[in-house]
Amino acid sequence: MAEPYLRQSPLAHRGLDARIASDVAGAGLVLSERRFLAKVNLRGRADPAAVRAALGVDLPTAPNTTATGNGLVALWCGPAEWLLVGPAGAEGAIAEALEEALAGQSVGIVDVTEGRTVFRLSGPMARDVMSMGCPLDLHPRSFGPSRCAQSFLARSTIVLHQVDDAPTYDVFVERSQADYMLTWFETAAAPYGFAVAAEPAGAAWQRPGGAGA
Repeated sequence: MAEPYLRQSPLAHRGLDARIASDVAGAGLVLSERRFLAKVNLRGRADPAAVRAALGVDLPTAPNTTATGNGLVALWCGPAEWLLVGPAGAEGAIAEALEEALAGQSVGIVDVTEGRTVFRLSGPMARDVMSMGCPLDLHPRSFGPSRCAQSFLARSTIVLHQVDDAPTYDVFVERSQADYMLTWFETAAAPYGFAVAAEPAGAAWQRPGGAGA
């Protein structure tokens, strides 16, 4: 885990904050970066009840689904594998809570916060733009709210989470591919209008019975 004062977005040189639009109503694709979200990978035979007691969120059991609770999102990434996503700075406390709750169980708990950044995409053309470079069937009948998948976008590996019906997406991109993906989004959305929005506020995480983050 990087020290907070050393953290820097992989897009810091692109000056997204200076490009935030006051009105995004005319844009087909609206993008913001969700910087430094806590991301903890959990793999193995974890006791769902123990995880819920420790974090306040359920582990989704159906393939390619998500669960939300207590300021966290749990994404199903494979049989016996989940990605737990929370507010910036909470990764250490999340990992510690899991280690305590699952002590002695056959699990792996890894802080992967620094490995990816997250793009929040919205706007009336968000689904169309995503479909240009992603092989998933993103039609509402196949991929809707609370769905997630590991896939590719413009040949880059991603984790995709549909947040709501709008649709709004969170796209988890490898840090080394962030600059490339931003350029791809700008280019793909150019015919429809592209705008940068402020980073959305996230919910706080409160460790059950402990201090919040």
